[in-house]
Amino acid sequence: MSRERALAFFVSIALATLLIAGTLTLQGFWPVLPFAGLELFVLGMALGWSMRRGSYCEVISVTDGRITVERGQRDARERVEFDRHWASVELRRSANAWYPSRLLLGSHGRRIEIGAVLTEGERVGLAARLTQLVGPPNSLPPMKAGALAEADDGSSPREGRE
Repeated sequence: MSRERALAFFVSIALATLLIAGTLTLQGFWPVLPFAGLELFVLGMALGWSMRRGSYCEVISVTDGRITVERGQRDARERVEFDRHWASVELRRSANAWYPSRLLLGSHGRRIEIGAVLTEGERVGLAARLTQLVGPPNSLPPMKAGALAEADDGSSPREGRE
């Protein structure tokens, strides 16, 4: 939901609540007004909290040599990088069936949890895709097509010495 829609939602609820509370206050039921104000305050706080949580994102970039995880709300980003050659992806199941699993990405003893806001099915799918992209730890990175052509062109420096 955009900020404008959230504000329109809040204003419409506030107008309806204050109209009812004002009518009841004029009829002598004055204790309704403070409770209506408290209700609107709690609704505003919950809506603001929800809007902040809704702006959280994680971006995972996998290149030939690096894995980069950027996460945070809007502009406040945390950036973590791992060497793809040594990285590992681990999906840890919880001991309790009702707790969600944890998806960990790490290298050299440093691990971070990713995908905590995903559903269980989405987290399992992300783990499978990352495992496919990253490969097992200590595996050789894929060779580029240009590197293979350079090795086969016959201009190796060892060729002249043998």
